[in-house]
Amino acid sequence: MLTLLRYGMRVAPGSTALTVGLTVLGSVLGIAVTVLTGQVVGAVPGVVEGSAGAMSLWAFGWLLAALLIVFLIESLAPAVRRVTATILEAVVVREIGIGITEPMLRPHRIEHLEDGEVLDVQERAKGKGGFHLAQGMQQVPWVLAARVTMIGSAVIVGVMFSWLVAALLVGVTMLLEWHQGRMIEREIDTWWGNTEEQRRAAYVFELGMRDAPKELRVFGLHEWVVQRYAQEWLAGFRAVWAKRGRNVVWSIAMGLVRLAADGFAILLVGRAALAGDLPLTQVATAVPAILAIGVSGSGYGVVQLRRGLSAYRAMVALPDTIATRHPEPVVEGRRRVEAMPVREIRFEKVSFHYPGSDNFVLRDLDLTIHAREALALVGVNGAGKSTLVKLLGGAYRPTSGRILVDGVDLAELELGAWQRRIAAIVQDFLRFPLPVTDNVEFGAVERAGDEAALAQAARESGIVDLVHGLPKGWETVLDKAFEGGVDLSGGEWQRVALARALFAVHAGGGVLVLDEPAAALDVRAEIELVERYLELTAGVASLIISHRFSVVRNADRICVLDDGHIIEDGTHEQLLAADGAYANMFRLQAERYVTDA
Repeated sequence: MLTLLRYGMRVAPGSTALTVGLTVLGSVLGIAVTVLTGQVVGAVPGVVEGSAGAMSLWAFGWLLAALLIVFLIESLAPAVRRVTATILEAVVVREIGIGITEPMLRPHRIEHLEDGEVLDVQERAKGKGGFHLAQGMQQVPWVLAARVTMIGSAVIVGVMFSWLVAALLVGVTMLLEWHQGRMIEREIDTWWGNTEEQRRAAYVFELGMRDAPKELRVFGLHEWVVQRYAQEWLAGFRAVWAKRGRNVVWSIAMGLVRLAADGFAILLVGRAALAGDLPLTQVATAVPAILAIGVSGSGYGVVQLRRGLSAYRAMVALPDTIATRHPEPVVEGRRRVEAMPVREIRFEKVSFHYPGSDNFVLRDLDLTIHAREALALVGVNGAGKSTLVKLLGGAYRPTSGRILVDGVDLAELELGAWQRRIAAIVQDFLRFPLPVTDNVEFGAVERAGDEAALAQAARESGIVDLVHGLPKGWETVLDKAFEGGVDLSGGEWQRVALARALFAVHAGGGVLVLDEPAAALDVRAEIELVERYLELTAGVASLIISHRFSVVRNADRICVLDDGHIIEDGTHEQLLAADGAYANMFRLQAERYVTDA
């Protein structure tokens, strides 16, 4: 609790202090109401009868006024506390988002995104297994206030009646709180243990909500989706219900223990009162205090607190876990990365397999990409073309071999600066649900606001008419889920992606990567687009990947990738004359187009 309290004071000191202070104040005022009520009840007979030694009417009036004032403040405090708690929750949720996403996005490589241990720590930080940090923080004031209420009420019982009875009630309360927390945690663990059923239910839900709306309606699968979701969800929850059914018996038993403890304590108070050993004031004060101890236990709140603390520790450990398992290379000296490549990029005996797999995607690959050269890379699916692009961008390190940029090992360059030299359009390029301006300027965020560069990229990519036809022009959000937003066709999106890459090239990109750059366009449109693109970026090294051979035939050089290494290298004419793998694939594709025509 103190650890989370310190975290709250660090990220939102004002809201944390007010929320905790007001909640604890409510408990203190509740104890004060108990004491004052006992005093008022005990004074009433003497005031009414006017007996000797009784409290004066004037003093009784002040006592009653004090009770009303304390009761009024106690009633108003929760309204203010709700406001401060809402602010605190918003700040904590924001800080959790930053605390989890920033360490995951900081590394220039992406190996950590496939590391099981890193992902496990991230899941715990996000709250896998039940309650997360934000919910734990919400419980800090309540658990603290419950402890204040329990201690304060126990002191009242001890002073007014018996310390032994007070200790007994506190012991029973803590024992029942512990047992209730255990039952709740077992329920939670049972639910989160059914990951297979949860994944299947989540998949069916997303299928119905977002992933396949057209196909589901065409094939009439809407009823199947609803029934399957209910089936998978119920399958995951049956174990929880079974556990909950057993817990009901224990809950009844705990309730009876609570009832017996409170009843026994009240019985002792009543017996003392009837014997004349306990005045009315002490009776009226002790009985509410006994009941307050009983309701001050919070098994659910303690579980939330404990799991929130676990999430907090995972969030704190996340950066160190990533740094320890995937250290960023330390670059000694400074090389002018912003001018590279001046001569060439060379892959020397590069082999690579993905983390967790022993299957090599690339094997002893040798490849040279010359500066200001348009190099095309072709091959069957699974040959390793996209993997080569990831290595070129430094997303992964070669398992063996090295990549040289102007004779300098890529591992010795400042990776972030090198990645800013690459302007890439990959097959699954991002479609940001943001204005057109952002979708283009994200190619070089450091040049955001450069209207001349934006206009040039728009002209060269051919999206000027598209932008002018949108409801809000450049400020139109490219997602119709938002008010005033629109959806673009696949071909229109690829032109926007091309504009993004062009914006990056004009901002200083030195290596252009086109990975299936216009697959959503027809063949003729793709050829025209790529040729125009290469004409506009003739001053940079270009790597073109496409499954359409007609698109790459005009490249300066074409390499055929098969089984993880280059098997052919030359111009279109040279490779046709060699009558090898490229020629065979080119003829097969050409015959298909002729047949289709």
